[in-house]
Amino acid sequence: MTPVPEPAGDIRAQIAATLDRHHPKRACYMVPEDAERLDLKALPQGVYAAQRTEGTLVTTDLGIAELFDAAPAETDAFDRVMAEILGYPEDKATAVARCRGKQAVYARAVQARDASGHVVTEVFASPVGFLPACAAMQEHVPARGRLVIMSPAAAISRRVAMRWVEQ
Repeated sequence: MTPVPEPAGDIRAQIAATLDRHHPKRACYMVPEDAERLDLKALPQGVYAAQRTEGTLVTTDLGIAELFDAAPAETDAFDRVMAEILGYPEDKATAVARCRGKQAVYARAVQARDASGHVVTEVFASPVGFLPACAAMQEHVPARGRLVIMSPAAAISRRVAMRWVEQ
């Protein structure tokens, strides 16, 4: 599945959380289309932007940047490393397998949103991974933010609509 780029406000919220040493988010991953909008030269000192064909990872932790750089190119293996980096309870292949081919019915997008409604962190979860995903994302909800649960189709539709509004 081709990754759907995120709205600029979501990317800003994710980078802000990544740079906030009091927030649990340790990395912001962007697909190439999102990363194109980022001025890597404007990142503060001590912030690493690791770039690969799959996308760009922004972090303040050199070890995380190195883990991203060393991740295998094979899709499922790469997704397992990304789940570890981003603190997801289950990787994409595991979530899909647990949905038994019915992701549209069984999977849920669990989002930590800030007070302005921007997504700080998002994970797609199977029914087995749902409660751990909610617990993990709740830790990422900033003050006056909220936890939002929706279908994957609704989450992707939101991304597309928000990007359309931005143009």
